[in-house]
Amino acid sequence: MDQYGPPSFCTDCFSHAVNHICSDWYSKAMVRPVDSARRAELLDLTMRYAAEHGIASLSLRPLAAALGTSSRMLVHYFGTKEELIGQALVAARPDIPALLAAHAKAGHTPAEMARKLWRELTTGGDQEPRTRLLLEVMALALTQPDLYRRYAVDAVHAWLDPLSAALRATGSTARDAHARATMLVSGLRGLALDRYLTGDRQRTDDAARDLIAAATAMA
Repeated sequence: MDQYGPPSFCTDCFSHAVNHICSDWYSKAMVRPVDSARRAELLDLTMRYAAEHGIASLSLRPLAAALGTSSRMLVHYFGTKEELIGQALVAARPDIPALLAAHAKAGHTPAEMARKLWRELTTGGDQEPRTRLLLEVMALALTQPDLYRRYAVDAVHAWLDPLSAALRATGSTARDAHARATMLVSGLRGLALDRYLTGDRQRTDDAARDLIAAATAMA
């Protein structure tokens, strides 16, 4: 063939290209759709596992074994360990707004709402493991703010804002309501940590009672 003839045909190159295209198409075609119900179940189980074992040293392999699945499937559902932890932290946030909204609808006073909240946090209800995990996240946020600060701050406001609104509804000024809500939120959270660590029910119950009475005295 001279220099002006048709270009030569490389069968090896063509075969390689076809194989690459087919392989790419096949891999995309074989990607399984995410089972949303199973994903939600795994997220809830991850939250509960993290509440019991902590998140500071959480790794996929032992987590997957405890959940009865594989690390490969966790990656399939969540992408990365960091994404899984992030979503678990959001899901684990104590659902204080919904809890307080239900009490407000029932006509409970801020003091009654705070007492019911304290019981939710400390008597083995659904909010207790979530609160345990939140306390760990808040501690980690002090030394690893890039990873945990956003979740910790969001959780603080998720507690603070609805309590502040409930106090404003009783006639408190916005500033006073915010201060009283902060007293309740930070105080009850600290007492919950004390309770989890020491197991001293009577002392922490008495302290919570006095704290709630002081914070809601004019509400």
